[in-house]
Amino acid sequence: MELRNWLTALFEKNGGAISFERFMAEALYHPEHGYYTRHIRTVGGSRGDFATSATLSELLGEAIATWIERETEALDLRKPAPVVEIGGGEGSLMKTVIAALDRRSGFWRRGRFRFHLVEVSPRLRERQRETLHRYRRRVRWHETIEEAMAEGDGTAVVFSNELVDAFPTVALRHEGGGAWSEIFVEFHPERGLREVFHPLAESRPDLDRSCFSVFTKTDWPTGQRVELHAGFRGWQRAWMPGLQRGASLIIDYGARDPAEIYDRRPEGTLRAFFRHQRLTGAGIYRMFGKQDLTADVCFRDLANWGEAVGWETPLEQTQAEFLCKFAGPACATAAETDRSAAFLLEPDGAGEAFRVLGQRKVDSGG
Repeated sequence: MELRNWLTALFEKNGGAISFERFMAEALYHPEHGYYTRHIRTVGGSRGDFATSATLSELLGEAIATWIERETEALDLRKPAPVVEIGGGEGSLMKTVIAALDRRSGFWRRGRFRFHLVEVSPRLRERQRETLHRYRRRVRWHETIEEAMAEGDGTAVVFSNELVDAFPTVALRHEGGGAWSEIFVEFHPERGLREVFHPLAESRPDLDRSCFSVFTKTDWPTGQRVELHAGFRGWQRAWMPGLQRGASLIIDYGARDPAEIYDRRPEGTLRAFFRHQRLTGAGIYRMFGKQDLTADVCFRDLANWGEAVGWETPLEQTQAEFLCKFAGPACATAAETDRSAAFLLEPDGAGEAFRVLGQRKVDSGG
């Protein structure tokens, strides 16, 4: 169905307006019109809409490989241990991880891991298969995390890079006096898209505010916009309790606390990326399904959500700290010889803008 006709039908079916969370979900993941499902070209390079740490340097993959080795040893996982990447882009990170693990293991020990990729985008699955062609007999693809978990017999080591920010987010505006409105979107065939605001108490009466750190801060200025990754929390709660023994590594941009995330950002952190161009404000509505949409991540919330279902948090640090700790001597060498690697370590850039959360689940018999 032509996009304008489909949008008209979508909004008419929902009374003229949908939540921003629903809008973002359709814009990114609709089977015909979604960015990730139909229109994304690739990740990184001049042809991509954005780059990730994995497409800029192999240093991140080297560090993750060390983390995987340490976690499988600490958890005493049976061989072959399932290693799962969620949302692997075009496959470059998994490729580096496998190569690093192979190099350290030697030929005869390469069977100690099984590799799985969870990817909802058909286009990116194609790119991943091309990138990982050399390892095609050792990698399995899944559309859902539950499929991958089913093959691990209750154990797995799971990692992701820039996954949380791709989940549709609940967008809010502070109205003063502790009151919040949820941002909705209206569509008119002639005038296009525009925002409208519904009281949060009415739009989401069952929202558990205790799960989101943003509500613990009481001095938000009137008009401040914030985002809640409620969809990620729900998705994570669906599979995390079923993993009896394993580890999880989350890498994304954001900060520990909401106060830091929204410092001098009254309009919140929502933005779009189109051919490496960053768009904010009205720009996030201009190219439905043709651009990436994203928001910063609150790492205090991520840690709390994992701990609420029985996981420990042995690691929470900046990307620069993680790379220096797990990439070892290669970190210093790369910083001196590789401009992309140096960028990942910059204290005023990606090194601090990205954070890493490592959590671990040990079963009662472990």
